[in-house]
Amino acid sequence: MGLFDKVRSMREQVVDMIGDMRQRHDIEELERRLTAAPEDIFLMQQLSDAYQNAGQGRRAVDLLCRIGEIYQARKNGEMALAYFRRAERLAASDERLRLLRVMVDLMISLGRYADAFERARQVVEILLSHDELAAARGYVEALPPLGEHDAKYRKELVDLVNISRREWAQGARGTWLDEPGERLFGPERSSSLERREQFPHQTILVVDDEPGTCEVLTLCLRRLGCGVVTAEDGVQAQEVALQHRPSLIICDLLMPRMDGRQFFDWTRRHPALKEVPFVCLSSRGQQEERLAAFERGVEDYWVKPFSAAELTFRVKNLLRRLQSDADFRGKLHEVSFPEILQITEAGRKNGILKVTSDGREATFYLREGQILDAELETYRGERVAYVVIRWLRGEFSFRSAAVDCPARITLPTQQLLLEAVRRYDESQSLMESEPDLDRPYIVSEAFALMAVPDDFAEEISFLKSLFDGHRSFGDCLRALEDNLEAMTMLIELRREGLLIPAPAGWPQAPSLFSGRGTRG
Repeated sequence: MGLFDKVRSMREQVVDMIGDMRQRHDIEELERRLTAAPEDIFLMQQLSDAYQNAGQGRRAVDLLCRIGEIYQARKNGEMALAYFRRAERLAASDERLRLLRVMVDLMISLGRYADAFERARQVVEILLSHDELAAARGYVEALPPLGEHDAKYRKELVDLVNISRREWAQGARGTWLDEPGERLFGPERSSSLERREQFPHQTILVVDDEPGTCEVLTLCLRRLGCGVVTAEDGVQAQEVALQHRPSLIICDLLMPRMDGRQFFDWTRRHPALKEVPFVCLSSRGQQEERLAAFERGVEDYWVKPFSAAELTFRVKNLLRRLQSDADFRGKLHEVSFPEILQITEAGRKNGILKVTSDGREATFYLREGQILDAELETYRGERVAYVVIRWLRGEFSFRSAAVDCPARITLPTQQLLLEAVRRYDESQSLMESEPDLDRPYIVSEAFALMAVPDDFAEEISFLKSLFDGHRSFGDCLRALEDNLEAMTMLIELRREGLLIPAPAGWPQAPSLFSGRGTRG
């Protein structure tokens, strides 16, 4: 290191030290003022932000919870929910479970049963991931009524609990069988880590003409974190395979139109699919049948009936060979997105973080624990974080690697998280404060004929295309995802009468909407 580099490095260290000293001084001053006025919500908000900027996430969450409890004591459920929601997004996994329970109770008291169901589902998933089956069952049984759709919501929660204690054997009838003492994902001696092993970046194609078989296989495979696509015969499977490029194919032998052997031969001739492992399902278990399949290059041959536990471990063994090396991976309902970023920042990680949810994948590039850039479909930079902060369910994986890309994101990680949580909270509050969310809307004639400056023509055209008279106002707002400014503008347009309710019997029209969110 030359003299100039040494001087520059020392200067940077001095600047950092001064910044840390000022930050500590500001925190101490806010703490002193809050001690004198312990019910001052504005001071609590300021101090929570200061804690978050200083990387003291736990203390920031504690203050947000304290604000939520104050509003709860004042019988202001709306404001209490807003602060508990913000705290939940920032909380570590052990605290999230408690906050989710609090949010479920608040949402039920406010009559927001669909939201309460989603958070209750997260509670059950977290309990099951910790192998607390009895606690999950007890939670569902004690859950208060969830409005007019209570039976539907409760059945989904009960089914979620039951999946963790059932084994399936597929024969002539294709039924679920209760086997006391058996575990779907391995014997008791298996470690917790083995049972939670996830493969979020693998897609499996299941081909079978029996819908029950596809459904059960899909349930089992998704518990491994895999993406699953299905087809009912070889002909349909060709199109699905080319569209999704699966990592593994599980295919029945006896099917109409194109059977398993014919589909296998087709995949071996296709350049993009010839290396994809192919597993044959069949009730034909004769030795000569199995040997012939192995001779042709089939990866494995599973004879029906088979157990879900055996299937799961066979799939794991195959996917382990396909899985790229990763330092750590997991599920978002166990470790939230803010918590992931706090872990990578604390460890000053260099590498690539991938987060997936509902078939979408976001990629973050990190150097020394700071996010340099991010990608999600057409989104780049900070906007990706603003979208991913909303994902409550999905998977993530981090792989160490040298990252050499321009710094499109200049905000420090903690400030980026603060902004993401702020936008998330404000967008949720906007949605909750708006009436008529379930009613379809269209563009008024005045708005349709309005002259728009060229600079905004594309954005306004996109917004107009959302309101085709068939999407509800709430669906249109949700389509904008992170774009808080666009959401606010739509609400103003409705209040000004430029967006109006669709008349009864509004004609079907081709949708112009072909993407998620506005361009950026």
